[in-house]
Amino acid sequence: MFSSSAFRLRRRVRPWLLPRLAGESELDHRTRQNEEYFSEQVLETHDWWKRVGEHFNFSNASVLDLGCGHGAMSISVAEAGASEVLGLDLDADRIAFASGVVRQRYPGLAGKVHFACQDILSLSQRHHYDYVLSKDSFEHIDDLQSVVNSIAILLKPGGKLIVGFSPLYYSPFGDHGNLKLPRLWLHAVLPEKWLLRWVSAKERRRIGKISDLGLNQLTPVEFRSMFPASHWRIISLKYNRGSRRFMPLMSALRKITPLEKYFTVNIYAVIEATGVAQPSEREPQKRAV
Repeated sequence: MFSSSAFRLRRRVRPWLLPRLAGESELDHRTRQNEEYFSEQVLETHDWWKRVGEHFNFSNASVLDLGCGHGAMSISVAEAGASEVLGLDLDADRIAFASGVVRQRYPGLAGKVHFACQDILSLSQRHHYDYVLSKDSFEHIDDLQSVVNSIAILLKPGGKLIVGFSPLYYSPFGDHGNLKLPRLWLHAVLPEKWLLRWVSAKERRRIGKISDLGLNQLTPVEFRSMFPASHWRIISLKYNRGSRRFMPLMSALRKITPLEKYFTVNIYAVIEATGVAQPSEREPQKRAV
């Protein structure tokens, strides 16, 4: 386990930006990046649960980890007693790494933890999972409402969605560096067509929309609207979690309605599925003749 000070130093170069070393093969470089990413996830998982701020009993639970990355969250939940954990991610390289980590380092979990490079919309289970977890993925998912509807079907009645993600698009660093802009909030106030021209020139390829960069521009209002009381019960909904010094000011400013989306950095929520059928589950209505 790394110390917190060592972790802060390591964050200066994110794992996916680690340069290739002299004489290092492409495979060895990618493996080293994945190892660094996994180590970072192990540390971030602890902080993520603190921000969620709730306690859960995973003993004998069935769990789906949406956007599992390199598998650290899935492994930690299995170690906490879950009987079945499925980690989903659309990055085949990450799924291959996560599967290898379980085989090589956690052989005792091999029968409990499985990973798949698969879209959640293609899962066929109905009311199967006790928990669906999603760490730092909701801000990237295109057509998020369809994903949320699928989660409602996958969860057992009374099952819980535990989600936390950061930063939201319109917050100071919400472009995740993908737009390659030099100043805070610039991406949130400039016309989108200018942003697309800028990043297309920087990337030397045509970027047609912001979602092409893996950013869905989700706002707090849009997030809340995805969980109607007819299908969900909100257990906890928390904003701007974390210990950074600017968070109290951000939290105060986000309470001003027109400013909410610009000053909401993160969302952490626990939401229970009520078991009411989603539209896709209901029998088709017969048309009157």
